[in-house]
Amino acid sequence: MRLGVYVNTQDPPGAANLDRVYNEVLEIAEAAEAAGFDACFLPEHHQQPDGYLPAPLVMAGAVLARTTRIDVHTGILVLPLWDPMRVAEDVATLDVLSGGRMHLGVALGLVQAEFDQFGVRIEDAVGRFEESVEILKRAWSDEPVSFDGEHFAYDGIDVQPKPRGDRPRIWIGGMSGRAVDRAARIGDGWITDPLHNKRTMQVWADRYRSAAAAAGTTPRIWLQRDLWVTEDPSEIGEHWAPHLVADWRFYHGLGFFNSGRFNPRYETWLEEIQSPEDITFDRLRDDRVVVGTPEQVAAELADYARLIEPEGICFRLRFPHGPDHARTVGAVELFGREVIPALAGSAART
Repeated sequence: MRLGVYVNTQDPPGAANLDRVYNEVLEIAEAAEAAGFDACFLPEHHQQPDGYLPAPLVMAGAVLARTTRIDVHTGILVLPLWDPMRVAEDVATLDVLSGGRMHLGVALGLVQAEFDQFGVRIEDAVGRFEESVEILKRAWSDEPVSFDGEHFAYDGIDVQPKPRGDRPRIWIGGMSGRAVDRAARIGDGWITDPLHNKRTMQVWADRYRSAAAAAGTTPRIWLQRDLWVTEDPSEIGEHWAPHLVADWRFYHGLGFFNSGRFNPRYETWLEEIQSPEDITFDRLRDDRVVVGTPEQVAAELADYARLIEPEGICFRLRFPHGPDHARTVGAVELFGREVIPALAGSAART
């Protein structure tokens, strides 16, 4: 099982220190590589006052330049907003520069303001997405691209450079029946979100694998989880839990709890949530976040490996308001010293 770190690129409320935050992202990537992690994941959103990263491929180049071993994934790139030929060239260039360490995670996005910004009809998102995935696969092959679709058309376009070795995998993110089925049908793998509990993830993973079997594709899963590891569990409530809860309350304000994203059969706690203040760490802790001492974290990850069988798990340690950079680096280093060796001695880390 591979291990990844998801980097936070936000500086609320007004991005006044964004240069510092972006440099901290590079330091986290370096620390993760030194600690033994396998991958770094970069997000994408637009028009956010806190400076949320709008240019993941630019940041990918910086991370690749500061590291020598770990893979870099977009996680995720909002593919319907992009020209697929531009993505094909940029990702292939990054792949060549890095010796084959660039990977592409994509999803629909579906934020109206972002589609308006780029002059793309949100009603066309699925069509543009599926055509773009097919175009990327063809662009990274040895043959020129001829394509006549509803949204894109090309006649004999030979994209250069080609990726180094095998083409980058296209990982598809999403947490709905249609998204999981789409990942199985046209993707090289599926990226989850970090929000759903363990039972929900097991149900979705089973559905994904069944859909992949029906489509004749190879199932691969990158599981996302929120994580904190510490030698002193008493610090969790002060230094990590408040930031996790604040992030969940932000999602509540966006309407995620009423959007059909959660399966009430396996998320019965949602019936108790009437306001953001009802979201507490105690309600989030069990079967959803990975938190505790190195021994506790290793045991929980081994359980995820058994139930979900992911190719990798990507961790969010830091949220927009914290923990601070030094504590985050410390948690990454502790994970490398204590958790990775424990996983290496189990079936979870191969």
